[in-house]
Amino acid sequence: MLNIGDKPVGKSSEFNLVIALFSVHAHISLLIFQEKIMANTNLGFLSLGEVIFDSGTLQGGFGIRTDTYTFRTGSVVANVGMASSSSSSTPIALTLFKDNDADGIIDSGDTLVRNAGIGTVRTLNSNLVEGSYIARLTSSLDTGYNFTIGRASSGAANPLAGKEISLGTIAQDLRKSGSVNDKDTADNFAFTLDGNSSLDIGVRELGKQKGNVNIRVVQDLNGNGAVERNEIVAKGISTLKGNLDTIAGLKEAGDYILQVCQSKGNTRFQVNFEHSPITA
Repeated sequence: MLNIGDKPVGKSSEFNLVIALFSVHAHISLLIFQEKIMANTNLGFLSLGEVIFDSGTLQGGFGIRTDTYTFRTGSVVANVGMASSSSSSTPIALTLFKDNDADGIIDSGDTLVRNAGIGTVRTLNSNLVEGSYIARLTSSLDTGYNFTIGRASSGAANPLAGKEISLGTIAQDLRKSGSVNDKDTADNFAFTLDGNSSLDIGVRELGKQKGNVNIRVVQDLNGNGAVERNEIVAKGISTLKGNLDTIAGLKEAGDYILQVCQSKGNTRFQVNFEHSPITA
């Protein structure tokens, strides 16, 4: 029997007190749960060549904030690119899952396709077979974000203009390396040219594989994060042996993105930026 002050509390009163305490605890738990707002956006079927732009806010009470985007792809195996950018200094983790039971919820029966890591800007490219998928955005603090997703045909160039690898202003020769495969189908190298520079680019495939990457240079003129037809500056030319793609004579001042995109298979590559000053 409980005692409150100097007076004993009977079994009926004790039971009522327990019920009251349980109700208060449940109400508090419900309030905490309600504070964790999770947005689940169903994008439906993602068509070939389609690009979707969206924005939202990762917000909540305690713990990890989470938003998800569900979508479906068709029978054509296609390159799907997506990008998240935080509107604050709070980093966001971007992860893609195959929703094997197509229930729109990430559970133990689903398959991790790619973890793009965490940062204020994250990008992800992957060749996706027919099925249902869930892109998940998470953060530890409240933050707004922009989310972009696009689908191209298999072997086609990356439909998004995310600045994955920032090179700054190229004022001298530069060499970079990378790799592409089915789970990471493209690398975007962002760089700037001033008005006194000319740039030649060569991308050489390493190893015995040939003809497995395509290259192009683009500009995101309207800043929407997607590559449109008028934003393609130059496409690579392949050598007869097929293991070297080149773009020559970039001269206009501006911000550019070199896209190295998978054609097939797993390919390691080396990028050579050859800089020449323009003299009057």
